[in-house]
Amino acid sequence: MTWEYRVVHINIESGNPPEPPTPASDSSRLGGALSADFLRREFPQQYQVGARPPRHPAAQLEFFLNALGKKNWELLEVAQVGPLLMFFFKRPFLAAAGEHEVERESQPPSKDTAKP
Repeated sequence: MTWEYRVVHINIESGNPPEPPTPASDSSRLGGALSADFLRREFPQQYQVGARPPRHPAAQLEFFLNALGKKNWELLEVAQVGPLLMFFFKRPFLAAAGEHEVERESQPPSKDTAKP
């Protein structure tokens, strides 16, 4: 059987999770390039009072892993490489479903399909 692999990484940081965004903190993080008033006016949905707080990182990861599972990716291993958490997946390679971009790019065009 032939396997197809996928590697996904996330950056991990120690410490507390970030606070919900505010126009002032985001303006500061951008070095003042965009003012707090501009951010509040242009992105009202981001800063509205009572806005839904961001999902916990574990819930975000669960959603992501379930999405890959629905596409038949199987989680093989998780490893930390410096500040990166690497997720290794595999699934059977199905040639009948069509070739993948990597395979097409690495194959020279056949004489039948090559254009002058």
